[in-house]
Amino acid sequence: MKKIFISLLFFTLSLLAKNDAVILLYHHVSTTTPLSTSVTPETLKKHLDYLKNNGFTVLPLSTILNTLKQKKELPPKSIAITFDDAYNSILHNALPLLKEKGYAFTVFVNTQSVLGSYKNILTWDELKILQKNKGTIANHTSNHPHMVRYLKDESKKEWESRIKLEITKAQKLLKEKLGVSNNLFAYPYGEYNKDVQNILQDIGYIGLAQQSGAIGTTLNTLEIPRFPMATNYSNMKRFATSVNSKQLPVKNVKIGMKILLQNETSEHFFSFELLKGDYRKEQLACYSSSGEKLLLSLNDMKVNIKLPSWSVGRKKINCTAPSKTQKGVFYWYSQLWLIKYNDGTWYKE
Repeated sequence: MKKIFISLLFFTLSLLAKNDAVILLYHHVSTTTPLSTSVTPETLKKHLDYLKNNGFTVLPLSTILNTLKQKKELPPKSIAITFDDAYNSILHNALPLLKEKGYAFTVFVNTQSVLGSYKNILTWDELKILQKNKGTIANHTSNHPHMVRYLKDESKKEWESRIKLEITKAQKLLKEKLGVSNNLFAYPYGEYNKDVQNILQDIGYIGLAQQSGAIGTTLNTLEIPRFPMATNYSNMKRFATSVNSKQLPVKNVKIGMKILLQNETSEHFFSFELLKGDYRKEQLACYSSSGEKLLLSLNDMKVNIKLPSWSVGRKKINCTAPSKTQKGVFYWYSQLWLIKYNDGTWYKE
């Protein structure tokens, strides 16, 4: 009986100590900023209270990524908190809540906005205050460009030089002003393609995206997912689903062209192979950005999905499958596409 109890105990612990984590993404923490990139201080407080009251472990982003890279075990229910763009509401509205809980966090800074002394952007001295309170500062380019886009009459070589300079110039300034030496990088607007990823890889950076999903030992370090938190996606039901999610293990991912014209999207397919795991393969479901459930074919472990007829903009497909053993837990994987107008012009923000 004792041996059975010990075996069950170790089985239970093995379920808890899986190498999964979730990264949360915030921008503004305010009641007066755009809803599409904001949560209210009240909402953030609810989020942090939920983490505290439900056994989550909030860790520095670099700790989580390094642990996964080394294939070591993370604490159960590990979370990293990140902010993009260095808005001053992080200092005024988010920091008091984070400090109260003792939570670490990361702020991705586009340095030109700090140099511009904009009213709603943190100053160098204010960023230092964040650093003294468990805040990590990291690279978000110099000018926050659409990295995949070429300027008029710009060659590929000129584009590559410009994009590389966006990253290295920002890193140099972050090092000079704040002593930053990490290799963390967040894509502006969450936009990237293979060419951007190649630049990032060549200069030794880790790329954080904006499509949803959990992370684990099979993560691609050039497209690390984060769950965006904003007014329409920050209610407590959605938050609970997000932070309790796990990485859907996949391989041989094929998305075709990441940048497509509007009239050609439905001609392309998205496919991947599932790896074995604690999820119900037969209940796998994939959804478009608008929440439309997509028709998929499942042949043994291979998944094939025809892309929908998309309008212009940033479009995503999220695939989820419920856990076999943990009620309310979903395994999650997503991908991003960028859709241009039929004449080849880009959408405006």
